[in-house]
Amino acid sequence: MADWILWPADALLSAGAYVASWFASKDTPGFLLLQMMAATLVLAAVVSLIVYWQSVVDYCRSRWKFRE
Repeated sequence: MADWILWPADALLSAGAYVASWFASKDTPGFLLLQMMAATLVLAAVVSLIVYWQSVVDYCRSRWKFRE
């Protein structure tokens, strides 16, 4: 019924699990907590990229024009 709500959360937790696996084994008792913390950081990075997208694009364009 609410699959449209669950797939973004599932994708976010999958990304968090990938990042968390760099630091701990999936068998570790605290892996779920580490996964949720990493998912929160991934979400913050995505939101920051969306908010500052125009500034990042303008900066990259100015850097590319400078080199030519």
